[in-house]
Amino acid sequence: MTNTSRWDRVKEVFDLAVERAPQERAVFLRQTCGEDAALLSEVQSLLVAHERAGSFVDQDTQDVLLAEG
Repeated sequence: MTNTSRWDRVKEVFDLAVERAPQERAVFLRQTCGEDAALLSEVQSLLVAHERAGSFVDQDTQDVLLAEG
């Protein structure tokens, strides 16, 4: 598998996982990634970064709103 097609697959699984409720993601990822531990690890890493970025943005927005109020 080329790097481009690998990245396409990681992105595809990530996009599908992010659409699911957090409590449904583990089952989805196990079913989708199967024995591909590297794919699972890459997608999980992206999900963690995505959640952290969302938390950071939410907190930053709250700080701005409080400062303006």
